[in-house]
Amino acid sequence: MQRKINLPKEASIVSLFVICISLLFSCKNTVETTAIPTNENDAISVAIKAQFAKDLNNCISHVNALREATTKDSILYYFKASRIDFKRMEPILSFYNSANYYGLNKANLPKVDEGDNAEKVIEASGFQALEEAIAETNIDIAAVHGYANDIYSKLKLEQKHNSILKHTNYKFLWLTRQALVRVMSLGISGFDSPVLLQSIPENKEVFTSLETYFTLHETVFKDQQLYKNWITALQEAQQAFDHAESFDSFDRYGFIKNQLQPMLSLWNQTITDWQVEFPLQQKLNYGVDSFYDAATFNPNAFKPSYSPKVSPEIAQLGKDLFFDASLSDSETMNCASCHQPEKAFTDGLRFSKDINGNFVQRNSPTLLYASLQQSQFYDARVENLENQILDVINNEKEFHANTDMIIAKLEKSSTYKKRFESLYKQGINHKSVRNAIATYLRTLTPFNSKFDRNISGKENTFTAEETLGFNLFMGKGKCATCHFAPIFNGTVPPYFVESELEVLGVPKTKTWKNATVDDDLGRYYVAKAELKKYAFKTPTVRNASKTAPYMHNGVYDTLEEVMQFYNVGGGVGIGIELENQTLPPDPLNLTDNEIKAIIAFIHSLEDDKTESL
Repeated sequence: MQRKINLPKEASIVSLFVICISLLFSCKNTVETTAIPTNENDAISVAIKAQFAKDLNNCISHVNALREATTKDSILYYFKASRIDFKRMEPILSFYNSANYYGLNKANLPKVDEGDNAEKVIEASGFQALEEAIAETNIDIAAVHGYANDIYSKLKLEQKHNSILKHTNYKFLWLTRQALVRVMSLGISGFDSPVLLQSIPENKEVFTSLETYFTLHETVFKDQQLYKNWITALQEAQQAFDHAESFDSFDRYGFIKNQLQPMLSLWNQTITDWQVEFPLQQKLNYGVDSFYDAATFNPNAFKPSYSPKVSPEIAQLGKDLFFDASLSDSETMNCASCHQPEKAFTDGLRFSKDINGNFVQRNSPTLLYASLQQSQFYDARVENLENQILDVINNEKEFHANTDMIIAKLEKSSTYKKRFESLYKQGINHKSVRNAIATYLRTLTPFNSKFDRNISGKENTFTAEETLGFNLFMGKGKCATCHFAPIFNGTVPPYFVESELEVLGVPKTKTWKNATVDDDLGRYYVAKAELKKYAFKTPTVRNASKTAPYMHNGVYDTLEEVMQFYNVGGGVGIGIELENQTLPPDPLNLTDNEIKAIIAFIHSLEDDKTESL
């Protein structure tokens, strides 16, 4: 365990300064001069910078050695050592310099600029690309050194510019919660160690680092028992990783429920103890004790800036519009025609039907949790619910209408007119109509499934099979490396500002050999970039037990078929060769019982009484 810096309650600013100086001298060439702190917060800030500089210097040293290593054993040794250092840096680096952190820790996939620069491909780089190069049977030393050189340059740039500006207590609490979310959703899933599967020892270091930084904040605590509770909780989290025999055997369900969730309660107590006032709202609400609760997410943080705050009155108005068929051109179709509450806001068809009863191009996605994603539609062509609603209204194969026509109809209703005027200063107009429906959709985040209730400690009915299924989903099955907890969709934690798309190689028809890829090009129609061919947004698996058939084209009728597709490596496993497949092509080697357990877990994500929402 990393050396802990013990500061007694009566520690003075001078004591902290001595610690800072000792850390700074252990990191030569990182800081040239150090101003003497004038108050406690300044002293803590200097100490944090010094500790980060030490971890950064260690990481640079190991990466530099990796740049010179020529044997697979030495390369692997220095890689693992540098990753441990990097994980110690992660809570601070990811908060103060998220761009550099992302550049160092992004997925091993090429990126492409869309639109005018659609042919410009940005090759993969960073630790994940390096890891996969190291894992090759016939290791390419030159490629390894190339990735290592790029990482070294990024780390040296961080060392030169020192991204930590003014450190404050509220920033420390923010970065702590971000670290907890990141470990829960990305860290323990194997997201950033997909081949060597070093996520368990690596993520232990996140808590080792947090313990060190909490120790530096000891004098801030008025309630010393609360401080001790934090240290105990962080040490118990480290011990949980120590007790894991392997990546596959780690009990992720128990870790989240018994280690991470209680830390949220400590976090809330610390806000009170430190008398912290946050300057702005975030995607996660303050004051929540669970990552899996209806109150966890702040719906107002996902809406456009011009939209009013979510309110029950606006939501009810939007709900009435959602179910009102008179607003369509034929007066026979409403939003619920394709998004039926009893079917988790889908329609149960392989392809939805248009206003004339003809099949459209794609399967109807659920609207549950749709507000907690950055992009809408399978091809992610619009960025918010208001624009999604406009697209549906104008689509000649859906509502076949326009907002002017809908406004004219609403203006004829004295009831609607009165309600709009009471809720919107501008009354009925293009924005208010769309916003009302969008506000209703923002309430469709119940988080009341059996899984949610159990992992939040509200009941104790989760079965051994469901627990195994969750652990497989989050571990060996690699499901959670695309369907991120807690929403289990492609919205990337901990910032929740990006919705990922994946190329899976979905077949046109259900066949398990010599399959042909579906001819829907997905995101390519929007982006016009070759790498985006067959790319589709990752949907939530919440309520998937109710949303058959599956995939954008409804090709699979059961969850068993979906699991079979993933278990063989997606399209590659059924004979579809796509150079841009983003799903790892390797078979998962899940047994029949393991598949059965994952499906049992997915069933546990079924929300109660969606038909009444």
